[in-house]
Amino acid sequence: MSTYIFQDIEVKPFYHTNFKESLENVFLKDKPPKESSIVARLFSNKTEALKSTAKSLLEEIILRETLDSHILNKINEDVVWQKTQLDHLNTLKLDYVFDWFKEISKIKMHLEDNILELEQEKRKEYLECWRDLMELKKYLLFTLKDFWDFAKKRTVLSSNVAEINKNTDIFK
Repeated sequence: MSTYIFQDIEVKPFYHTNFKESLENVFLKDKPPKESSIVARLFSNKTEALKSTAKSLLEEIILRETLDSHILNKINEDVVWQKTQLDHLNTLKLDYVFDWFKEISKIKMHLEDNILELEQEKRKEYLECWRDLMELKKYLLFTLKDFWDFAKKRTVLSSNVAEINKNTDIFK
């Protein structure tokens, strides 16, 4: 997708950053082979649920950025069309026919109003997209935190089970 400029600041879509790459390593890879330990079985459902949630949130972020890009492109096309019409009317020489001049002036004012409204709509879309993305990213980060907390618990419990088995091995 394309990047867009907002007041001299280049904004890159979220999924173009390295963050998506690290998410893919955690959540979007193929499932690892099933472990048979009791700890692995206890944690597998929750881990898969967290992975699915993170994947879904990431897809929603990508979808929202794609939608934003589409909306902004459409608004820009409309602005260009309106400006082209305005430029065309500005090239007409109608000073000698007052009625035509008056009518063309009304049309020009209408086109200028439309351009201003489209620019306002574009600013509104930037803001709405930002709000939506912040909300989605917040939930994604909560999911990541839960996943990593869960992974730590799993590691701690797995190491404790291994130590207990090692210390109570009856065949020593």
